[in-house]
Amino acid sequence: MNWPSVGYVSLEDFDGQSEHIARLLEDAPPPVAALATVRWTDARVATLRSEAAHRHASEDASNGTDGTDGTTDDTAAIPGHGLPDPVVVHAEVVVRNDEVLDTADGLWRRWNHARVTLRFDDAVIDPPDVDAGAVLAGDAHIARGELDHVAGEDAWELRLLVSPVGEVAIRFRDAQVAVQSVDESAYDVLGDRPTRGWHGPVPDGWVEWATEGVRAAAYGDLGGLHLADDASDVDDVDPRWGFAPLHAAAWFDRPEMLEELLRRGATLALIDSEGRTPLTLAVDRDARRALRVLVAAGADLEARDGDGNSPIVRAAWGGHAEVVRLLAAAGADVRARGSRGATLLIAAVDSADVDTVRAVLALDVDRAAEDDEGSTAADRAGLLRDGAIADLLTPDATD
Repeated sequence: MNWPSVGYVSLEDFDGQSEHIARLLEDAPPPVAALATVRWTDARVATLRSEAAHRHASEDASNGTDGTDGTTDDTAAIPGHGLPDPVVVHAEVVVRNDEVLDTADGLWRRWNHARVTLRFDDAVIDPPDVDAGAVLAGDAHIARGELDHVAGEDAWELRLLVSPVGEVAIRFRDAQVAVQSVDESAYDVLGDRPTRGWHGPVPDGWVEWATEGVRAAAYGDLGGLHLADDASDVDDVDPRWGFAPLHAAAWFDRPEMLEELLRRGATLALIDSEGRTPLTLAVDRDARRALRVLVAAGADLEARDGDGNSPIVRAAWGGHAEVVRLLAAAGADVRARGSRGATLLIAAVDSADVDTVRAVLALDVDRAAEDDEGSTAADRAGLLRDGAIADLLTPDATD
């Protein structure tokens, strides 16, 4: 799905907004028209679940007359619900509306908060495997919303741009909408939930000053990428920081962003201002999830950096044992030489990381090979203060 979608209009900040809402108010059923009045920006999803449509129908029929309360706990999870037929989608969204008052003391801002309870009947979720946990995370919020009638069908579609998750569309035939005023704390508590839990470092301060596309890629913000002014050219390098979006996604270990950028045609071998490829950056940052995406996409495992090191040698020098294992399993040349003729084992010893040395020793490497200065891995290990690595290299050592 691309944003904005052809044939749809945003309900926020667009020319003709009043005319579009007027048409919805005239033509749409009251619950659908109510959706058009919701200001989605900055809203947070409080709950989201789905259930089989036929279950809901049976509940209405019984209406609790069979001695039960007419409810069921046999619900289908949103991710990969796997139902060939439409589902019933239940959701609660807490919205906040910014109101600015012109008082005698100047402009004064206040917030109004409301809980919007939604049920969509005969609904289809796109993408069908949307991660409900990501949508409900503390760092997720709705960036934009749009609503329109589906041409040729007796159905409607609500499309939400959830940042940083991406687009979520709910196509439905009928809806129930309830709105209740709530205290600001009901909104704030949703921001206190755990974030999506991305692996890797928190984006550095420079990211806030980068171009929109690079900033979105750094945060893994798929929604922000869709809205970025410069997202149309995914290979644009930020002139100030020297990164293109693909570099930022690799640097901050954003696998979903990498997949989206590659889908948009980003160049896999694109170098940054220092001559580093996305794969090189992922190696340096121990960004394993990003690394797996790049390897699967066909990144060159033997591409040399400015010093003549292949990615696996660079990983060994950095003491990234798991990255060494991952690259070796992917087919990287474990007998490749790096700068000054260093072997993979010599690079691992120089890292002074025991696990990395063990990872290399498990591969088909020449333990006695010398670098350009005539030193072996054992010679280099003898220079280390800790003797654990030297012990690993003795002839009778066991891995």
